[in-house]
Amino acid sequence: MLLSDFLVRYFVTWVAFLVLAALVAFRTVRLDWRAELAFLTVRWKLMVFVPAILFTTFAGRFTDDETWDVVCGGGMALLTFLTSGWVVGTLYKVARRERPLAHALVAIALLFFSSAWFYDGYLLWRDGAYTVRWLGNLKLSPFAYLSAGVLLNVEARDQISRRVGWGAGAMWPSFAFTRADWPRPLNQRVSLAMVALGVPLVVVAIVVLVGFVRWSW
Repeated sequence: MLLSDFLVRYFVTWVAFLVLAALVAFRTVRLDWRAELAFLTVRWKLMVFVPAILFTTFAGRFTDDETWDVVCGGGMALLTFLTSGWVVGTLYKVARRERPLAHALVAIALLFFSSAWFYDGYLLWRDGAYTVRWLGNLKLSPFAYLSAGVLLNVEARDQISRRVGWGAGAMWPSFAFTRADWPRPLNQRVSLAMVALGVPLVVVAIVVLVGFVRWSW
């Protein structure tokens, strides 16, 4: 296993950071697992993310990216679905001083592990060498991850409609993490305005995922 001095230091640094974040999470983070499960299993989220996870898991064989296999693609996609909504919401709550600063450290660790370091570590184990694609992935994948996290927090709220005078029938988009009871889901409803907000987020993820590899169907 040959790594440059820089990559050895980088590897040791991010492993140490993940260990620190795990210890902080164990001591400070308390999750409402029922609320988290309900948050992720809203019908429209499953309809969007399950096909995306399946595509990311199996599409690598049709590209020129030698690092994109079932474990790499599927692992990163599943981690993104399971963690990105919590990460984005937690960073917002920390910025609003509604969560302790320690939670931001855990969120940042999850962000980079899910979008970059899982990829690096798996390929180091698989190939016995640090992938040359690590920096490109580090620059791009967090954007797709954060877009997914924002999308998972999009919801339709009729309370906002009443405030702006549109009546209870209009469902305007908002973000779940702005509620005090987040991550408990508000409802299962989808509005056209909500779709309009979500489409650009999906486009960002698609561009990052498919726009930087060559395809051969």
